[in-house]
Amino acid sequence: MKFKFFPALILIVLIIAVQFLLAGSLLAIEKAEETKKTFQIPEIEEKIKIDGTLSEEAWAKALKVVLDIEIMPGENIETSFKTECFLAYDRHNLYVGFIAHDPEPDKIRAFYNDRDNCWQDDLVGIILDTFNDENRAFTFFVNPLGIQADEIMSLGGQQEDMTWDAIWNSAARITGSGYEVEMAIPFSSLQFQPSRDEQTWGFVPLRIVPRSRRYQISIMPFDRNNPCTLCQAPKITGFKGISPGRNLELDPTLTAARTDAREEFPSGGMKKLDSKADLGVSGSWYFTNNMNLSAAVNPDFSQVEADVAQLDINKQFALYYSEKRPFFLEGRDFFETPVEAFYSRSIADPDWGVKISGKAGKNVIGLVSAQDTMTNLIFPGPEGSRSTSLGQRSYANVFRFRRDVAKGSTIGLIVTDREGEGYHNRVAGLDGLIRFTSSDTLTFQVLGSDTDYPDEVAETFGQKQGSFSGYGGSIGFSRNKRSYYLNAQYDFADPDARADLGFVPQVGYKRFEVGGGLTRWGKKGDFFNRMTVFSNYDQSAGYDGNLLEREWEAGVDLEGPLWSYFNWDIGTRKKVYLGHSFNQVFNQLFFSIRPAGNFSFNTWLSFRDEIDYENIRDGKAFEIEPEMDIRLGRHLQVSLSHLISRLKVEGGRLFLANLTQSKIIYHFNNRVFLRAIFQYQDVNKNPELYTFPVDENFHKLFSQLLFSYKLNPRTVLFLGYSDNYFGYNGVSLTQADRTFFFKIGYAWNL
Repeated sequence: MKFKFFPALILIVLIIAVQFLLAGSLLAIEKAEETKKTFQIPEIEEKIKIDGTLSEEAWAKALKVVLDIEIMPGENIETSFKTECFLAYDRHNLYVGFIAHDPEPDKIRAFYNDRDNCWQDDLVGIILDTFNDENRAFTFFVNPLGIQADEIMSLGGQQEDMTWDAIWNSAARITGSGYEVEMAIPFSSLQFQPSRDEQTWGFVPLRIVPRSRRYQISIMPFDRNNPCTLCQAPKITGFKGISPGRNLELDPTLTAARTDAREEFPSGGMKKLDSKADLGVSGSWYFTNNMNLSAAVNPDFSQVEADVAQLDINKQFALYYSEKRPFFLEGRDFFETPVEAFYSRSIADPDWGVKISGKAGKNVIGLVSAQDTMTNLIFPGPEGSRSTSLGQRSYANVFRFRRDVAKGSTIGLIVTDREGEGYHNRVAGLDGLIRFTSSDTLTFQVLGSDTDYPDEVAETFGQKQGSFSGYGGSIGFSRNKRSYYLNAQYDFADPDARADLGFVPQVGYKRFEVGGGLTRWGKKGDFFNRMTVFSNYDQSAGYDGNLLEREWEAGVDLEGPLWSYFNWDIGTRKKVYLGHSFNQVFNQLFFSIRPAGNFSFNTWLSFRDEIDYENIRDGKAFEIEPEMDIRLGRHLQVSLSHLISRLKVEGGRLFLANLTQSKIIYHFNNRVFLRAIFQYQDVNKNPELYTFPVDENFHKLFSQLLFSYKLNPRTVLFLGYSDNYFGYNGVSLTQADRTFFFKIGYAWNL
């Protein structure tokens, strides 16, 4: 591949390399000065029954630590929510027990939820830095009803990935003085470096107590001048002779679906459009102690959770949707880079997929390969993006390598390749995260691409004919201290840069940003927990030197009682679009509060100058989106949100859009729930104010009903129904299609 790297990029990398060597020395000095508590975890032979009662004799032999320090919102002060944590292990499991004392046990907050949706409840859990690299860790939490939540922490604890799901066992019970929790975490669900000798892991036992404020309690004080949580974690030593094993898991699935649709809309009758039943299998195998091979043949890559609906009216760039498919979620953090070079939803509908991921010593390796039945493309530009689908199969391949080069610092390489008939896009790049001190971090990435579109597609969408190459990247510095923060970043992408397996909707620009803020922490008895006043300035220009945007903004963040949060952001910007210059002022507010354990409310409000991108003129935008969540007892949850978006131009209102979303869930217990989702869009446009023909009205209603049974994340039963209704220009809301679906999956460990 021919990549265009200009000399400044090489200079940046050289400067980084030199500074990195200096940083390594600084970190070594800092680490030598730090004194961290180390605990010895015992091995047990007695059996422990996971039933939420710490009554077995084995718990008396376990390591006991006491959580008695409030780290949030108080700053390392004594707590009244005393908690005892017990740890032990055998050859197969790590056992963790908690006795959570509560002076007012009737105020314990706990609701039945799907896994990973209990973060607003009372919780106890543990963070495990199994490689002791102070960069990446596994977390396991349980609420007083036994609902599980697990995630992967990275960047020293500053980044969290809640999409990771492990298979582990837990139980809990509420008592007259608080609650108790037991966990059994199989070593086969963890990754670590196996050794015949003892190992040292970082660990943080943690309790979360939601009352008028959200209290966090641990066994040690945390320095707010150091944003790296894992760098401050105490250590546990033990685990002699354990191994994650080379376990093989097969997950056979049976899926069936039938879709009916109208032959002619809106008057035609409903007829069967598609009906199929597929037997598929996916599986994983630790072919070395820390490297996992996952594969799926004829799999069900569909997602059960519907995407949150978004309005696509008057948008400059492509919309972003989060990944929800389990195959792509596993090990996702390995592939993350400053520029999103791999966006797994760019692999839309694969026939099969293979993935390798894991960490061996200081090295992280990831590989994804898939055959996709669709080839969706985004054509980015400096002022907007367009999209299409080639209607052909393609092959997607991603390779990722990352190495820990110091405590909390990494250097990485990523390569992506997508190939189809008459088409390819290949990307390669270098990236890194370097911690000079506990508070100072530098991130960088340099990418080069080589692309060739089919001639017809290139001509239709104004792309270059034949093979062409481009480059892009990012470099940023941040300092995070207890009382202030500073950041600076520079991003760039030349007009020919492409990342078709990533999410890069804008190219042909150079952008820099500088900003900072002052923070004041509240003391016990103060109205606020934290207040931050901030400001930043950014400017972007095209590669032709012409200004794209210049913006200054300032604002305030405030955390207060009843879990309240307030953000006010104001600013001015000058924006240039298709040769037209616009001077703008913007105001936006966000407020959230949880006045009771069973009710929360938030709202986002924006009133600003905005461009009418379709007709290229000034406009006045107003948007408001209130949202509330209500728990009726421990089992029933109702969520409702409504977005109003309005744009006025000279002559009147250009459009008014409404988007209503609701979700109703009844949890029978911690394994079974019934869920209904409704999404309704209503868009009204004024045809007289458009310079081209438009529909005056458009309506859309989507609904989904799902019955779910989950024994664990991969032993599941789903029964569901969904449909779509459309209406426009005198056509009333009419059903366009309906789908019935069924899925059963089983996790078979060999």
